[in-house]
Amino acid sequence: MRCLRVAILDDHPVTVIGLATCLSQDARIEVVLTETSADRFLESLAQLRCDVAIVDYNLPDAACDGMSLIRRIRRRASKMAVVALSADPARSTAYPAFRAGACGYLSKADPEPLIRDMVHAAAQQPRQFHLSIGGRIRPGRPDDVAAQLSATETEVLRHISQGLSVTQAARRLSRSKKTISSHKRRAMRKLGLADDLALGLYLKKRFESWLPG
Repeated sequence: MRCLRVAILDDHPVTVIGLATCLSQDARIEVVLTETSADRFLESLAQLRCDVAIVDYNLPDAACDGMSLIRRIRRRASKMAVVALSADPARSTAYPAFRAGACGYLSKADPEPLIRDMVHAAAQQPRQFHLSIGGRIRPGRPDDVAAQLSATETEVLRHISQGLSVTQAARRLSRSKKTISSHKRRAMRKLGLADDLALGLYLKKRFESWLPG
């Protein structure tokens, strides 16, 4: 059986080295590309045959967000399986990665055997989405935690994602500031977000996943 050819993209060189070392322990896997730059990664894909790409979902210096990057990779190499990698909880990253066209989600905290198992699962079943569940890689559609939000909570977060303050959102929605603030707090509790920084990161990452597509 031929080796699976794997490409790795992460902005932290230590993470790239760690992933490459982990995967190289499997004789059935060959790491053919390691990159810390999204632009260079995309350029290299045009010249290489790869079966699976492991891609950091949060690249602060990239010109596009995680969803857009995965979509660009899928357009550049449509037959290659893409696995999203993140330090964030699966509940906030897996669904938007799924919507973008990834076929799996890995946490940076996952043990090495699961990382290798994910590569094989993604290559064997690229049309399935795979998650680490109970210490094993299993296929399954990720939950969309945004579905727990009420219509009003969703609308409030949409306005906040556009850069509006609670006061500005209240004015636009013809509601009191107290009411908008209450909806915002309830939405944050449902999403497991502790503060405004976490909310901002969530909205940047998740807002596009609410749109049809």
